[in-house]
Amino acid sequence: MNYATLDRLVDSYRDELIENIRKWIAIPSVQGEPAGENAPFGKYVRRMLDTALEDGARFGFEVRDIDGYAGDISYGDGEQTMGMLAHLDVVPLGDGWKHDPLGGEIENGRLYGRGTTDDKGPALCALYAMRAVKEAGIPLKHRVRLILGCDEETGMSDMHHYASKVKMPDYGFSPDAEFPVINIEKGGVHMRLSKVTGGEEGAAMPVYSLYAGERPNVVPAEATAEVGLGEMTLEALNDKLADIAAAHDHFVLKAEPGIVGRAKIIATGVNGHAAMPWSGVNAAGMLLVALNELGAGGGSREAIAMLAEAVGMDYTGQALGIACKDELSGELTCSLGILRYDDNEISALLDIRYPLCGNEETILGQAAKRVAPAGMSVGCVGSHTPLHVPAESRIVQGLLKVYHEVTGLDAYTIAIGGGTYSRMMPNTVAFGVCFPGDMDVCHIADEYIDLEKLMLGMKIFAHAIVELAGE
Repeated sequence: MNYATLDRLVDSYRDELIENIRKWIAIPSVQGEPAGENAPFGKYVRRMLDTALEDGARFGFEVRDIDGYAGDISYGDGEQTMGMLAHLDVVPLGDGWKHDPLGGEIENGRLYGRGTTDDKGPALCALYAMRAVKEAGIPLKHRVRLILGCDEETGMSDMHHYASKVKMPDYGFSPDAEFPVINIEKGGVHMRLSKVTGGEEGAAMPVYSLYAGERPNVVPAEATAEVGLGEMTLEALNDKLADIAAAHDHFVLKAEPGIVGRAKIIATGVNGHAAMPWSGVNAAGMLLVALNELGAGGGSREAIAMLAEAVGMDYTGQALGIACKDELSGELTCSLGILRYDDNEISALLDIRYPLCGNEETILGQAAKRVAPAGMSVGCVGSHTPLHVPAESRIVQGLLKVYHEVTGLDAYTIAIGGGTYSRMMPNTVAFGVCFPGDMDVCHIADEYIDLEKLMLGMKIFAHAIVELAGE
């Protein structure tokens, strides 16, 4: 097939695509409280879905709103449907931005903002790819449907609701990860470690509260503890924290005055994605290590020590006794996402991504055995099994072919720790839009998308639609 017309159309959309991305990321579509009928994830997510569906209708596509949980944009006919699954919700903006997270600023060929890469930019690439195929007049044997979800970052309840109302496509891809083709996604467990402590009475350095993180799938960049000073001065505490920081790589610790006799210890790290915990510096783990070395805590002392030693800054699960790996899907990862203490119960929520060789029951059992000496309990807050679409499948081979033909680069399959919508639909893999060697900027400050690679990704998606759904 001659793709010249298709490619010219893709190139012609550049300026309009950029403006649309800027329009989309200006909407802070972080999950919020329900805002009336058909707004289960809050008013901003509702506004984002409305905006996306309006754009789809403007291009002449059929659009549907599925109760505010998701929407879809469709084109063509056929007994089978090829799906593209993307999402419109984003993680909280977070701290540490040099660029306006809602501003769509462009600098050195990069467009900055929350959602540029995860996942509004790729979603728009898929929409414009559909538009290019339609306007090029390329015949299709299968219907094409872009599904836009609204709850990918906090549990994927959107896709469960969508699937209960609408027949899912027969095959497809999710533009929410990286190229070439991701045919394996690790399994996941959100594990809660907790203990009722009985308070801090009599402690030399009581711990009255701990707070870090809002989402388990984000490496927290700040963690705080309210502690009692006892006989210690604030200056002496800061001296001790400086010594602890000097003994550990990347530790940033300080204490500020609190109410009379108390201080606030602040650990400062770097946000990252829990699927790649090494991409950040975990402030919650840092705080636990510091408190343990200070000997802080009364009723919380055993739990703090256990969490510092069994979790702390370790993202391999080795210290917790749950490490495992295999050749196809790699190693288990473990990220401490949320830490809380209220002078009565201490809890830590871990985001664990495990390879094909692992399983939830074994992981929970091994963790329970490890933390039992500190009187801590283990619970599963949520989980999903691994996804594996064989490399020999028609879908994988077709996408590998397209990627190589458009880019000239080597095409191969890879495994990731991240979880995408691919697991919500049969015969589906993650495909783009990040390229090999690119820094993963999802969930971190100054998230951006490279505009040239964005255009290349749109071209790949357009070719993929023709390859998989064309006559």
